[in-house]
Amino acid sequence: MIRDFLKKYILFPGNYNFSITIISPVIFLVCVSLTVLYASNADSLSLNSFFGKQFIWLIISLIFFVLLQSIRPHFFYEYAYGFYGALLLLIVTTYFFKPISGATRWIHLGNFQFQPSELGKMIVIFTVSKYLTDLRNLKNIYTSIAVSMFLCCLPALLVFKQPDLGTALVYIFSVVPMLFWRGFRFYNLFVIFGPLISIIAASNLAVFSFWIGIILLVIYLNQPKVVNAIGVLLINVLFGTISTVIWENLYPHQKNRILTFINPELDPTGSGYQILQSQTAIGSGGLSGVGLGFGTQTHLRFLPVKNSDFIISVIGEEFGLIGITSIIISFGFLIYWMFNFSQIIRNQFGGLTVVGFASIIFFHSLVNMGMAVGLFPVTGLPLPFISYGGTFLLSMFIIIGVTQNIINNNFK
Repeated sequence: MIRDFLKKYILFPGNYNFSITIISPVIFLVCVSLTVLYASNADSLSLNSFFGKQFIWLIISLIFFVLLQSIRPHFFYEYAYGFYGALLLLIVTTYFFKPISGATRWIHLGNFQFQPSELGKMIVIFTVSKYLTDLRNLKNIYTSIAVSMFLCCLPALLVFKQPDLGTALVYIFSVVPMLFWRGFRFYNLFVIFGPLISIIAASNLAVFSFWIGIILLVIYLNQPKVVNAIGVLLINVLFGTISTVIWENLYPHQKNRILTFINPELDPTGSGYQILQSQTAIGSGGLSGVGLGFGTQTHLRFLPVKNSDFIISVIGEEFGLIGITSIIISFGFLIYWMFNFSQIIRNQFGGLTVVGFASIIFFHSLVNMGMAVGLFPVTGLPLPFISYGGTFLLSMFIIIGVTQNIINNNFK
């Protein structure tokens, strides 16, 4: 049995042809991460320092990256639902462990901590990719979209209860581009996701009125049946009216993040402190920065969570606009080529998976850098390949490893 399993799913020797367009931006981003972590923390040569721990996780991540090149891609397809079930079990298991900073996101095994929700992002992509690949046709459009959303929303709700709103949103929004790639029309997706936007827009009467105008425009351009058009409009209005109920069920820290996102000066020494200090750090960097190791916001500890959530602020202060621009270009280059390969890969499951992975990296990058300058609420989403975090770094290298595997074995 074991021999048959190995013969079916293991490549020996593995395919170690690496795409420079995928690997080069990752190498650059990791080098930036290690440089910043080394320079912005004391005693960085210690294995217990942020730099030391990240370097150890980098070695582990590279080992996984190499090992993944010896696995046949259809392994991820055939075992996607099994992985999905295991993910749900692991997330529920975190509820029984001791909370850290009020959150039950980790499984503790001695001194080792493991965050299942990070690896869960990839498992959700595998699961939805398998489901969409198995669809024979797109006749039952809304049923297919609903099932896809159920598959991502179920673990998202479990993660939200940990609580971890940022990761829960990644589960949901990374699936949307996959639905486009599979062939669903914009209007079909608009009908499903419109009510969610209505909930957010209803927080402001002017914004909600503008959103209703967009809904009417979309209905006019797509010319659905009258009954369907009225139904879409009424459902969005209904969801807008229940936004108060949803607001009351948010955790207090989530409410504070949203309020300080709207106006950080409401609580400049509390909830708004992070955003204000981040903006100050980035602004003080100017064009070329103050120099590596000379950032006052960073080294005088005004900047909170400088090694993970707000590491882009450290880069902005010490390397300036040039440093941030180089980071954005690197992410853009990586994401562009991932989407480009997804169009050429001959296997539908592989193409969908790469699209989902690219969407994860895009959403993480957009939200992390956006919240650093006040464009998004503080959600705690780290910056791929740069932010400190062992499980997160491992998950990013698994994403790149599986992507490279799919390219090697499906791209001709």
